[in-house]
Amino acid sequence: MSTALDRIPERVPGLAEVGLRLSRAVHDAVLAGGRPVRKAVDALHGTWLGHPLHPVLTDVTVGAWVLGVCYDAVALATGDRFCRRAGDTLAAVGTASALPTAVTGLADYSTVPMPAAGMATLHAAVNTVGLTLYAASLAERRRGRHAAGAALAFAGVAAAGLGAYLGGHLVYRHKVGVDHRPEAPEGDGWKPALAEADLAERTPTRVEVEGYPVLLYRDGERVYAIGSVCAHAGGPLEEGEVEGCDDGRCTVRCPWHDSVFDLRDGRIVHGPSAHPQLAFETRVRDGQVEVRPRG
Repeated sequence: MSTALDRIPERVPGLAEVGLRLSRAVHDAVLAGGRPVRKAVDALHGTWLGHPLHPVLTDVTVGAWVLGVCYDAVALATGDRFCRRAGDTLAAVGTASALPTAVTGLADYSTVPMPAAGMATLHAAVNTVGLTLYAASLAERRRGRHAAGAALAFAGVAAAGLGAYLGGHLVYRHKVGVDHRPEAPEGDGWKPALAEADLAERTPTRVEVEGYPVLLYRDGERVYAIGSVCAHAGGPLEEGEVEGCDDGRCTVRCPWHDSVFDLRDGRIVHGPSAHPQLAFETRVRDGQVEVRPRG
């Protein structure tokens, strides 16, 4: 089934290419907006939550719609007024919550990894159909045409269900929104990383410490160390741009989707990553740079 789903975007000419251009256009607009816009979009990514915000909100929307059509079905079968009002209310709640859900989805879509661009575009298109059907359902309900409104809701919840399925495929198949950091190294003792003489000044350097990829960065007497695999999509942080060291705060920007991390402690400065980087303490001993995970 996963293979068949992956082929759907390939069968729609230009879907992946158009989707990638759209996502990059939104991402470029966010970057052009400067720090205030980035901070707002960081909140939509869920950097404050510790994981993406979008799937949290989808539960509200889909839950309200699914429960609502259950009440609609009972109302149509029995004429029960309470069930009719409950169906109307839940349809409105789900539609209202779909708007912030869509905004958070757009934020995540703006940094979707390239292999998932076609599937993400299909996911967005199906959900747009579902939202449109529910908007029409609410309009019919306001006109007193409950049966027509319920019929549109049944179609809308079917579209939303397909959209949710595609969203799950993005997570479990394409690993969108999951933590891409490797498993933390075992033990908390000091471990050799690199000879001090081999660590160039202000040059991001990737090393393997007992199989764990670590980014080393030397700024004068200070050596910083964080995980080198970006938590957002696995980007190589050692290829990213380091900034701000002259101001006392060194940050590194992922070259793939522009997540920014503090080299001192691995915390998120800017999303889209919702997961911080593993940070290491460092020391130089007997001409060797050694690291150990921060507590």
